[in-house]
Amino acid sequence: MAQICVDLLQGHNLSSRLIGWFGGGEHVSHAAGVLADGRYLDSRSDRVGSVPPGVHIRDPRLETCTRRIRATLNATQTEYEDWEANLQAKIGDAYGVRDIEDFILERDGHIPAHYICSALQINALQHIRRVRYPLRVPAHNISPNVLATVLDVIGAAWSDVTLAYRQD
Repeated sequence: MAQICVDLLQGHNLSSRLIGWFGGGEHVSHAAGVLADGRYLDSRSDRVGSVPPGVHIRDPRLETCTRRIRATLNATQTEYEDWEANLQAKIGDAYGVRDIEDFILERDGHIPAHYICSALQINALQHIRRVRYPLRVPAHNISPNVLATVLDVIGAAWSDVTLAYRQD
């Protein structure tokens, strides 16, 4: 059986701590889809190694975080392939900077094909019908902490992840 995995991380810098703290729940600030080969396919606002901001594949060992947990969903091979294909199709799309601003300022100015990390993952789960579409709250308004709750509700198994990762 295939598995769909999403890592939820708590970053070390102030903005990451604020996202995690204000979001409650698991107190995480980033979400990354984990491909079968272990690489991340996520959306970030910053450069990680040589990878620019936006939706890209990244090396998880370059993540700077203080905590990393993994949500794992058992899936059929077809579900996994459709989930990954949905994420792959968004490579090169922009990070949703405006979505973060709108979230803070309580306004809605979402720009299509711009993704915050948690929206990218919710979208992929909606694509394979593990999460219904539309949700009452738009994906671009879902924080990493709310994503963790959604993953829990749809039956994810949880584990701590220990990689040789940076703890800057």
